[in-house]
Amino acid sequence: MDLQDQMSTPQQDNDAESRLMHEHDWALTPLDISSTGQNTLSEHTFAGHTHVVCFSEHDASLITMLSAFLGNSLRTGDSCIVVATPSHHEHLEKHLQAVGFDLAQAVATGTYIPLDAATTMARFLVDGQPDSTRFIEVIGPLIEQATQGGRRVRIFGEMVALLWAQGKQAAAIRLEELWNALGQRYTFSLFCAYPLQDFDGRKHEAAFTHICQLHSHLVPPTSYSQLTEQERLRTFTLLQQKANTLQVKITESQAAQERLRALAAIVDSSDDAILSKTLSGIITSWNSAAQRIYGYTAQEMIGTHVTRLFPPDQYEEFEQIMARIRLGERVDHFETRRVRKDGQELLVSVTISPIKDEDGVIHGASTIARDITEQRRLEAKSQRLFASNLIGIFVADETGRLLETNQAFLDLVGYTQDEWQAEALYAMTPPFFPASFLRPLIQSARAGDGSSDPQETILLHKSGKALPIFMALTCIEHTQTCIGFVLDISERKALEQRKDIFIGMASHELKTPVTSLKGFLSLVQRLLSQQGMSQQGNEKILQYLARMDAQIEKLTKLINDLLDVSMMQTGQMIYREEQVDVDTLVREIVEDVQETTQTHRLLVQGEARATVFGDPDRLGQVLINLLQNAIKYSPNANTVLIHLGTTEEQVLIRVQDFGLGISKEHHQKIFERFYRVTDQEEKTYPGMGIGLSISQEIVKRHGGHFWVESERNKGAIFSLSLPLMQRESQVLSQEEERERMKQPNAE
Repeated sequence: MDLQDQMSTPQQDNDAESRLMHEHDWALTPLDISSTGQNTLSEHTFAGHTHVVCFSEHDASLITMLSAFLGNSLRTGDSCIVVATPSHHEHLEKHLQAVGFDLAQAVATGTYIPLDAATTMARFLVDGQPDSTRFIEVIGPLIEQATQGGRRVRIFGEMVALLWAQGKQAAAIRLEELWNALGQRYTFSLFCAYPLQDFDGRKHEAAFTHICQLHSHLVPPTSYSQLTEQERLRTFTLLQQKANTLQVKITESQAAQERLRALAAIVDSSDDAILSKTLSGIITSWNSAAQRIYGYTAQEMIGTHVTRLFPPDQYEEFEQIMARIRLGERVDHFETRRVRKDGQELLVSVTISPIKDEDGVIHGASTIARDITEQRRLEAKSQRLFASNLIGIFVADETGRLLETNQAFLDLVGYTQDEWQAEALYAMTPPFFPASFLRPLIQSARAGDGSSDPQETILLHKSGKALPIFMALTCIEHTQTCIGFVLDISERKALEQRKDIFIGMASHELKTPVTSLKGFLSLVQRLLSQQGMSQQGNEKILQYLARMDAQIEKLTKLINDLLDVSMMQTGQMIYREEQVDVDTLVREIVEDVQETTQTHRLLVQGEARATVFGDPDRLGQVLINLLQNAIKYSPNANTVLIHLGTTEEQVLIRVQDFGLGISKEHHQKIFERFYRVTDQEEKTYPGMGIGLSISQEIVKRHGGHFWVESERNKGAIFSLSLPLMQRESQVLSQEEERERMKQPNAE
């Protein structure tokens, strides 16, 4: 039967290895080496396959144990296979020859087979790992040869020790497993040896245990075998105590290392600069935030003096701080100056603490520094704003209680700082605001985007006088407070009131002489038409008078518009309430305006066939304004269209021209009082810019809507919608209008 017949297939081999690795429980038995030097390895009879391991303290003890292990086989005529390094071959052969063995004869008879460990191992390694098939092919024939004639075999294998020394621990353990798998096919005793110093440190603990589990017998170190029985017991007990102590220390060390790793992670991820230094000021650690804040790397700072960061005029500060540290004191949130690598000066808040050893002796200090340069800059800027006399500012909590005010606010309400603080002691809300005014405003701001819209309200002066103000609130993030801004608008209100009074007075003052002029002109026209003047002279005079009448008409319209503006501003515009037939009203107005123009045809399209409730004169005023504007702003056209129609609830009136048009950016602004389009590319015409504003107000008072559709150079369509007549009046009463005008943003 050849070797291949005796070997299993690779798959069978792998199955056997798996069973061996996971199912076989090796009983590790210690072998005794007597204190007299009589090594019982030479007398021990190994039954079946045995796998011995030794962790040798030095080469001399290893050679002694190997001589004992192999000597018994040589003495009984059994075989030995020695797979070792050249150095160990040399020393082993000398030792065996010294005790009387003829190795040359043993080699010649095949009972002593010496092999080089590195060369043999290279024959079955694949990519640095033992290959099971090649291992069987290399080692199997050697065992076949050694067992011829029924001889037993003892093997010394140093290949696992070579792999371990090369740092290939996994490969070494794999080779041990292959030896055990081979032992399922052949009967031999295998002796493996590792230098004990190769297993220093806790990192080898698991591997050491695994290796012991892969062997059936353990040879203790020679230093242990040289002890008496009592000495061994004492040594074993002492080792147990040391092992327990070491295990406790290891556990404590692991916990401390874990805490140190967590602390190191916290320090490194902190936004604050964290550094440590000796009592003399030499920096010993430097985190990433310190590099970001100061501009120096850890390599640049560790080993240098901490005063490298100090301005020259603050070197004494270091000695003062370290004097407190040496006394065991802590320096908390000390604000000072430091200098960056680029020369920029910083404001920092530092906390400095003593560093003590396990005996409580102070040997250094730790520093936590926060860059507050930007914070102090913003605070100073805010304080300048807060102290400004341009606008009143206050800070309030979420209940509406005022916490702080600036001088401008106190000047506004007529209080001194002392008076305000005294009032604040006795009232949740000082008497500046009406009761419960601030609280809902603050709640509304918090429910929204954190800010309130500016509101017009009343602030109470110390004298009891009501001051009109604009006020806005902004909630301060991550706090329960808000900041309020107060602007005194009493002067603006007084100015508006004076303006309205002036407009009203001017309108009345202008209207009286204009009315008289118009009356006298009418009288002159009648008289001249009755007197006997030449036809040509009469026509000339009448022509001049007609022009004067036209100008007076324009002046009258302007005065009426100004008067309307004044009355609208004060809520005093008078409206009649009656049924208005839309079609009749539109056609009457169109006919009247058509008589005043020779350049345009005014065409009415469609019918409303509807009635609205309102003031026909005011609605007519709107239509006249729209038609006159359509004629004025379409100088190159000759037609203006008036479209009439209805929906289920409204009447629609649209006035369309084919003139200059209006850019979209002006669509909303043209309805503002006194606004006129002034684009350089758009032709403008004389006017006050109040006609559309008046028209929009009239339409609103009738419950309708007013809008424009237009593009530049494409004409314009002004549309208004009015609600169909209902039982109740659609026009606001004068009292309702006055109340509406009192509200903020009534325009």
